[in-house]
Amino acid sequence: MFILQHLPIICLVLSGQICVVTSSCNAKLENSLFDDLIGMMLKLKGTENGGQGNKFTQKDTPAFTAYRNSVQTASANDIVKFDKLWTNTMNVYDVTTGVFTAPMPGLYHFSAVVMSVSGKDLFLHLWHNDTKTAGSYTQGDGYKTGNFDVVFNLKKGDRIYIKCTSCNNGHKIYSDSNNYSTFSGYLIAK
Repeated sequence: MFILQHLPIICLVLSGQICVVTSSCNAKLENSLFDDLIGMMLKLKGTENGGQGNKFTQKDTPAFTAYRNSVQTASANDIVKFDKLWTNTMNVYDVTTGVFTAPMPGLYHFSAVVMSVSGKDLFLHLWHNDTKTAGSYTQGDGYKTGNFDVVFNLKKGDRIYIKCTSCNNGHKIYSDSNNYSTFSGYLIAK
């Protein structure tokens, strides 16, 4: 780290906040530096010229959070169906099929927490179209949770879902009124 004796030290934080540690310099130079930095931040965020950049609104941002509040028995190749919704902008998640469908191309983030029944194994995979991607395997005593946390570059119409991989004897995805099993996804960037 270096220190300039006659200029303010200005820290840019990724969240867009600015903090200024002052020292002795003239106000005109300080304001000019501050204005330049604000202008650079706005250009990076795509909001210069009155917000004409890559700005999303809730209405045009695909996002969902689905959950289960009951047990689902699954056989091999069954899709886990998160049958209740907290959020579903643009109707991107179908509770009847358990499938997210991308309404537009872009970079998407998905996460899930899936709980097994106490003392039972549960082997799941996150699928992108017809391709198996990340896996989750839980085993042992007590209730266990498997997690998914991935980012995909999707095309319009691509599908994302969670499927039971080797649930030969009717494995169970556990949940109750505490909503232990959840699945979420949203657009990060177009």
